[in-house]
Amino acid sequence: MTWTLFSQQPRVSELLFNSLRNQRLAHAYLFTGPRGAGKKQIALHLAKALFCKERVADACGLCLSCRRIEAGNHPDVHFITPEGTAIKIDQIRALQKEMAMRAVESFHKVYIIEHIDKMTTQAANSLLKFLEEPPAGVVALLLTENSHAILPTILSRCQIITFSPLSSEQLAKELQTSGIPAGMARVASHITTNLEEARIISQSDWFAQLRNVVIQLMKECKQRNSAALFTIQELFQKNDRLKEDLPLFLDLLILWLRDILYVQVGRHAQLINSDQQDVLQGQALVWTKAELLHGIDLVMETKNRIERNANAQLALERLVLQIQEG
Repeated sequence: MTWTLFSQQPRVSELLFNSLRNQRLAHAYLFTGPRGAGKKQIALHLAKALFCKERVADACGLCLSCRRIEAGNHPDVHFITPEGTAIKIDQIRALQKEMAMRAVESFHKVYIIEHIDKMTTQAANSLLKFLEEPPAGVVALLLTENSHAILPTILSRCQIITFSPLSSEQLAKELQTSGIPAGMARVASHITTNLEEARIISQSDWFAQLRNVVIQLMKECKQRNSAALFTIQELFQKNDRLKEDLPLFLDLLILWLRDILYVQVGRHAQLINSDQQDVLQGQALVWTKAELLHGIDLVMETKNRIERNANAQLALERLVLQIQEG
């Protein structure tokens, strides 16, 4: 992969490429942005670009250096992640000792620290001293989703690069290029902004099952009988993991109700469940706009109740009855 392939973060890619090409790379960078925005992937690519023998200011991804960095076993590239819930001072001390040694294969040494906001106070103070007087050729890449939790003195010694969250359109496009059907890709891209999480979700049989239950449930809710309640009861009886994935189920329900509304107002190009247009067309004939808007509000209220530890099954059964009452 080259810099040009990081289309989801073009500004970041261009900035780092130009810094490398002009030999103006900073000694420390803080990559900050939401989970799944590509911080680690670009940190790895930057490390590869420093060591790659085949390209200038970029990485081929195929040479020995690139492959060793990707595998995590390059002698001059070091990774630190939290041990348990925190990055501890012993980890930073070991890093300082390692970075003080001469590079094995080039002038540069790189260290990548994930979740830098999870450092203990002692570790943060130790890292601060390291950032103030970095050894020649050492480049620090610090990654975080929460820059507000980092000491201002550390922030002041880094060049801060902000990663934008991926848009749902970018996510769906990435998923489709890896072979995921367009319909499932669009739905997954509206559930999460994390590319890897979206890929896992969209390839999951369980995800497809939950969406099918949503479609069935919305059909049964208009029948004004107990079929919808039986569907909820059966869902809980057959699936031990439902309580864990209930937020996902409710998100799917909101997206489905919104799509019915979009069909009614002629906004077909904005459908999320674009592979279910025939079903949506049929359901759009039996729901009123007021019922759909009220239904979305009810689902949001149910999400809030469940987050406050309400009984999950009772909360869903209540939701069904309220939707049926209109």
